Amino acid sequence: MESSKLPVTTAKQTPYFPNAGPVMYETLIPVRWGDLDAFQHVNNTLYFRYMEQCRLEWFETIGIDVPRLDRFDIVPNLVGAECRFIRAIMYPATVRVTIAVGDVGSKVVQTLHELWVDDTLHAVGDCKLLWMSRKTNRSVDLPNDVREKLLLK
Repeated sequence: MESSKLPVTTAKQTPYFPNAGPVMYETLIPVRWGDLDAFQHVNNTLYFRYMEQCRLEWFETIGIDVPRLDRFDIVPNLVGAECRFIRAIMYPATVRVTIAVGDVGSKVVQTLHELWVDDTLHAVGDCKLLWMSRKTNRSVDLPNDVREKLLLK
């Protein structure tokens, strides 16, 4: 899945999630013909992939070295993902996926996503990231440097 990395053009508040900070990153993802289901809609599983792509690109902008995560002990681990499908995405389209930070706990960070085609909201997502130690396979406190970057809401 290829995307067009974009800097956030506006620091607008997401209207869908009252606890969200400003949009921290957005990316454009073209819909491919193979993304469609039997009804010619984007397959539901792809919405999660679109959110994942946005999240991984955003990680890199805040200093999380995604291609080398296997070299680090403390890493984020996706422990929950929800998507509310508002309207179907059809081919052809380019999906604009945004990410904002919601609640930041001692170990868990909530990321909030919106999926737009043009000026129409098609889906929203709520994901939970738990920071874990690879060595112990246990949760750990959110590293201070990551916490500081996330709290720039």
